[in-house]
Amino acid sequence: MKRKNILKFVSLLGIGSFVMLAAASCSQATNATQNPRSATPNDGNTNPSSGQGMVDAAARELSVAKASLTTLVDSESKTTELYTDYAKIQKTLKEAFATARAVLGKSDSTTQSLNDAKSTLDSAISDAEKQKTDFDEKNGDLVKAYTSLKDALAKETTLLESVEGPNYEAIKNNLVTLYAQARPIVETTLIPITGESPKVDDVTKVSMTLANAVMRNNAWKLNADNLVSSFVKRTLAKKDLTAGANQTNTMPQPGNYSFVAYSVNIGTDDAKTGSSNSNNNTTPNWNFAQRVVWTAPDSGATVTPISNTEENSKPLTDVSWIYSLTGAEAKYKLTIPYFGVSKNAYLYFPYKLVNMNDQVALQYKLNEEDAKVVEFGMMNSEPSGASGPSAGRGDSETGIVKPSGSEETGADQTMASTPIRNATPTVDDIKIYKIELKDLKFGLNTVEFSVPMNGEDNMMKVAPMIGNMYITSSNAKANEDKIYADLFGNSYNQENSSTAVTVDLLKGYSLAASYNTYIRQFTNLKTENPVYLVGLIGDGVPRFTEINKTDPTKLANNTTTPNTNGERRTFTIYVNAPQAGEYSISGSYISSSSEMRSIKFSAGDMTTTTNNSVTVSFKQAKENFTSLETFNTADEATMTTTSGDMKKTLNLKEGLNKVVITKGSVDGTPFIGNLTFTLMNSASNSNSQGVGADKEN
Repeated sequence: MKRKNILKFVSLLGIGSFVMLAAASCSQATNATQNPRSATPNDGNTNPSSGQGMVDAAARELSVAKASLTTLVDSESKTTELYTDYAKIQKTLKEAFATARAVLGKSDSTTQSLNDAKSTLDSAISDAEKQKTDFDEKNGDLVKAYTSLKDALAKETTLLESVEGPNYEAIKNNLVTLYAQARPIVETTLIPITGESPKVDDVTKVSMTLANAVMRNNAWKLNADNLVSSFVKRTLAKKDLTAGANQTNTMPQPGNYSFVAYSVNIGTDDAKTGSSNSNNNTTPNWNFAQRVVWTAPDSGATVTPISNTEENSKPLTDVSWIYSLTGAEAKYKLTIPYFGVSKNAYLYFPYKLVNMNDQVALQYKLNEEDAKVVEFGMMNSEPSGASGPSAGRGDSETGIVKPSGSEETGADQTMASTPIRNATPTVDDIKIYKIELKDLKFGLNTVEFSVPMNGEDNMMKVAPMIGNMYITSSNAKANEDKIYADLFGNSYNQENSSTAVTVDLLKGYSLAASYNTYIRQFTNLKTENPVYLVGLIGDGVPRFTEINKTDPTKLANNTTTPNTNGERRTFTIYVNAPQAGEYSISGSYISSSSEMRSIKFSAGDMTTTTNNSVTVSFKQAKENFTSLETFNTADEATMTTTSGDMKKTLNLKEGLNKVVITKGSVDGTPFIGNLTFTLMNSASNSNSQGVGADKEN
């Protein structure tokens, strides 16, 4: 019975134990698969519990999100600077940065809020870039003009400092005005916070004007300096001449001419009339002419003209004349770039008659003002030769009337402000026209010249010939002297206390008396540079002969007048003497090797009995018209006459002197050039030496 109870207990225990053991065995097998290292008691536990691991991962994610947003937010300055010129875009972008920065600054910001803030800011940056790109593509012209405007503003301080001098006051005022117009546009930006973008036309106008002022600043300063201390020269241009309706004077200038202004009527022809008093008032069929230099390409006898009209070529000389302003609508339009400190200036130019019987009239119109008639003639006039911008300034040459008893001393003395009258033009003299121009604009001004057409008397009148223009803002004598010097090709040098004036026959205004007289370029005279000499003065030798193979009939508008011979074939130059006195004459020449030749210089009034002339007799040349030699009336070694009684000097007055050159004691004259007039020592004329006689060109 007892054994049966024990078996029954064991049996019950075994079933329960078996169940428990089976459950434990299954649990251990499962754990061994999931974490095999847990069965090793000495391995060490390096991983935290599951809860702690989840906390650390979240912290890392928060840190990464915060760092990423911080990096992006810290780029605000660099990023928003890209939109300085787009204020509205920049403002929106800055607000996006501020919002992101606020999220970043919160202590309770979550990883999600930080990531959301970064995403939002990234989107704002992308939107800003797209808006800018779209705007630039649609408004290319506006952006270009705006950028140019901004670049110019960046140079404002430097540029304004460069125009601090007194001569540049007008330039500075103009810049200040332009900068004042530009600054609000740039401050408003291309896309303003409120309102519309600036208009492209408005920005372009201000931008181009300011950019032009910046680019031309140095040139404008030079213009202002020249206006104050010397002059601005405006060479005549045929394109600025408008011919009158139905006129017959639009032919090209005569192709056989060299000099294009004459001291006799254009129609004069001694050979045909046999008279030296021909008054043929032939009307030219051209209205514009420019001096032409001739040359012999092979250094032979055949000479050809050097073109003044070749593209990209600079003429050897710019001596030019307007011959006619005849007919309705005929005019010459002068453009004056003016950036001077004064609003008033003086305009000078040479003028003369084409024919002695011409009745002249002239008017000018400054900008949009009414036309003003030029009054020719004056009450008080002195003989020709007393002219010039100094002692004789009230004479018939300059036509400038001065009050009785007025005096001028010193090179910088400003001439008295008096009414300006212009002398009656003549055929045989070049006079200087002077006008005072008032209320000139800053920038470009125009002066239109024409013949008054109101009234029957004016219908029969013509304008005088007009030459190159000179503008100065100062009425100082020194400026006028410089104008005269440039106009007549005068240059000055002082050496050993001697004063010398050299006349450039190539570039100075002058008068011939025959179309045969010409200026030639010589390249075969054993000199480093070409030499320019004037030939066929004072004789009857024609330029076109059988030796010269050039056929003048094949030249454009071939004109064989004026044609004078002998001593009437003169050549007139002008010498602006710095002071009155006796002047020796020196120069360069080429001549005949087989015969003696001579030439005569005369100054002053040619109708008086006063002997104010010098005859130079030349020795036979070393080579026949191929060796460049020099002469000097103060050096007897260069003269054929050694007599102490020979007159060696011309008496020149202070200011402008008309000097007429013709043949001397024998027929035949040399080619001459580089004429220098040297003031002699009053103590001993015969021992004084000339200066500058050895120049070759």
